[in-house]
Parts: sequence; structure tokens; C-alpha cells
Amino acid sequence: MTDEQMQLIVGLIVARLQARRGNTATLSAEALRHAPVQELAMAHDALHIVQATLQFLHQLAEGKCDDSAVANLFEALSLGMAVSIALPVQILAHLPLRALTPLPCCWCDPQGNKVALHLKNVLSYRDLRALHGGWLVTSRRTVITALAREAALAQHIQLVKQE
Repeated sequence: MTDEQMQLIVGLIVARLQARRGNTATLSAEALRHAPVQELAMAHDALHIVQATLQFLHQLAEGKCDDSAVANLFEALSLGMAVSIALPVQILAHLPLRALTPLPCCWCDPQGNKVALHLKNVLSYRDLRALHGGWLVTSRRTVITALAREAALAQHIQLVKQE
């Protein structure tokens, strides 16, 4: 391969990456099952999943790639897409927290407010410094300090303990 051919290929790749920058594909968890992920990745740099069910989240947490929605989500991540998942507020207390926390996804509620997942045994003021508004989900065993409770109230952060 000549230098000119290499430059042409690199130029095409850069042009495609620039063309998809800032484009987000929004799909329901059900529509994700049938989505052509490679085609989506050619035109979008981000994937936003809405209407996520608790069943879908458990399958995602378990890494069940026999579920096509989960397999497609992992494929989107492997293709370099940023993935965000809108979590219905009523299921926040039932999330498989330990398994979802390490996933390279952003979490939000249906209105776009950030949902943070916290696994540590203690929630302190330091953990809340970078958060402003939204939700913070903790395990049922997490001890929340008094200062952290005050900071959450002042910063409009809704605390949710696992059931």
C-alpha cells in the first residue's frame, strides 16, 4: 500500500467520524433487538435507549448475549458508540446495582436527569461534590452520613436505597 492510498483511507475514516459526531440514535429497548447496529454506528456516535425494562436491565447485568437487545448494546459499545440508558424512576430501587455499575454506560431518568449508581459502603459529602440534581442509587447497606443527606437536599439529589 502506498502512502497516497494510506492517506486516502485515513482521510475517509476521519470524514466518516466527523460526519457522525454529535448524532444520537434513540431507540426503545425493544427496538434495539432488531436494530442494524453497524449501520447505526456509521451515522451516529451515541445511542440513547429509552423504555428500559427491569427484565432488560437484569439481562444486561448478567451479560446475556443470547438476548439480541443486550448483544446489540454490547456491539454498539464495541463500535465506539457512547451509550446512555433512560431508567424509569419506579425501578431505581430494584436495579442490579453491583452488575450495572461497572458498565461503560451513562444513566438518566426519562426527563434526562442524571442517575448515579453508588456501590460503596458509606456515602459521604465527598461522593456528592460533583453531582448536581438527579438521582443517586445506593445499596440498602450503604450508610449515608448526615452531611451527605444535607448536601443531597441542597443539591437537589434524590437518594434511592435498594430494596
